[in-house]
Amino acid sequence: MKRMVCCVALVLAACGKGAERTGPSNRLLVVGYDREPDTMNRYATHILEDIQTCVIEGLVTTDERMNVVPVLATDVPTLANGGVVLRPDGGMDVTWRLRAGVTWHDGVAHTAADVKFTADAMIKGDWKPESTDGFDRITSVDTPDSLTAVVHYREVYAPYQLQFLRGTLPKHLLQGRNIDTARDYNRNPMGTGPYRVAEWKTGEYVLLERAPHYWRGAAFPKIDRILFRFLTNTTTRINQLKAGEVHMAVLVPWDKVRELANVPSLRLNRVLGNGFEHVTLNERHFPPFADLRVRRALAHAIDRELLVRTVLDSLVTTVNGPIQPLSWAYEPNVRRYDFDPVQSKALLDSAGWIPGADGVRVKGGQRLAFTIITQAGFAIRENIAQAIQKQFKDVGVSAQIQLLDGTAISPVWFSGAFDAMLHWWQQGADPEITTFYAADMIPPAGRNIDFLQDSALTAMLYASDRTVDRPRRLELLRQAQRRVAELVPELILYNTSKIDAVPKTLQNFKGNPTNAGPFWNVHEWSVNETTAPSSR
Repeated sequence: MKRMVCCVALVLAACGKGAERTGPSNRLLVVGYDREPDTMNRYATHILEDIQTCVIEGLVTTDERMNVVPVLATDVPTLANGGVVLRPDGGMDVTWRLRAGVTWHDGVAHTAADVKFTADAMIKGDWKPESTDGFDRITSVDTPDSLTAVVHYREVYAPYQLQFLRGTLPKHLLQGRNIDTARDYNRNPMGTGPYRVAEWKTGEYVLLERAPHYWRGAAFPKIDRILFRFLTNTTTRINQLKAGEVHMAVLVPWDKVRELANVPSLRLNRVLGNGFEHVTLNERHFPPFADLRVRRALAHAIDRELLVRTVLDSLVTTVNGPIQPLSWAYEPNVRRYDFDPVQSKALLDSAGWIPGADGVRVKGGQRLAFTIITQAGFAIRENIAQAIQKQFKDVGVSAQIQLLDGTAISPVWFSGAFDAMLHWWQQGADPEITTFYAADMIPPAGRNIDFLQDSALTAMLYASDRTVDRPRRLELLRQAQRRVAELVPELILYNTSKIDAVPKTLQNFKGNPTNAGPFWNVHEWSVNETTAPSSR
């Protein structure tokens, strides 16, 4: 009870209610966050896992240079170190050796049984994880001892190193239960990480507190509490950051960079992101998108260079495919869709879409009119959507814009209940894109929310997954990128620049280009409290 009273008092102080506003310290760091989690279960959430990452650790993570590094595992299995064995039957065995002395937050030992329980829960199919990609290739997991888990794959699976990036599920807490309805876990998960959930006040904040007996030692984490305040409106979030009501904000909208550049208490940590902004075209929900000519026409209708130069202040660059220049598998020589409204109109004409009386094209009595959903409160994305709307109108296409908050948009895209969506994919360190484009990777199996069905591309993607020979895999991924560009299942716009606004006094913040997120090394963060308060 005393602990909870202290937590509430800290929340009130951090919110500026009933106490004088204070700067960042090793006692409390306040994060202005753009959305509330849909769940704290890392395998079930549809949004970035920054808060969850502080609580639930993976067997591995990826660092600021996109290297895969061990966390709960002692090392990363490879062919060279004997952790990966390719079987004569075409399958693969991966041996994960776990760290000794790691415990869940309730003191129960973290063991290989938790790895096996996680894989079994993912593949038995009676709950709804965000994606089963990779787990659908696992046949079984053996546990020869408490610190060894041998994962058996029915085929070679190249991205195996990131299989347990999202961590493991606590067998002793969830065995025999329906994970979908395990509210105690999904709102306050049992983890092994440096923090645990102290309080989640719906609509307002999640407060994390230092986990006792953390396996890295008494020196970690260095910050006692982290408060994530849910501030969905960009202007509100940035104003509170400037005023010191919150101490940091991750993924600063690009239109706010100039506004924050000279705030004396902050530094802007910039990392080229391993992701891409695009307009998803849902072929199942809006059948006209199934016509390749329509998709190509829409691609030619967008002046991407103008958007980057004006709305985005040249903080990003246009890209033409899903694998980004940061990756060893990047293929630059793909089909491009430069701004060409004349070509766009010609393609729509050839597809039978003729301008109607109001300028909107029609075919068989149907208007070429659809709705683009995107995140509310994200001003720059709203501006991009409006610019695209205008450019579509110029070629006879009507696009309405619907704004949904960051939490509400997740179940919509996951269910496929939309025409088109402006958003980004933040990708992992491995260049696997099967989950985005393979014909059988529609949710919940994967993230093919274009509902693209192309057997040739699907074959290339699975072939690339089924080899750990890097030169061979590189060639297959290059072919796949060229095929994606030919099919244009989505309108790829530009890459991402991940800009985080952090206190100048915050040490060891490194950022991250991948979907591991900037909290990947939160246990190392500390605040230099010797800096004079006047620096704020």
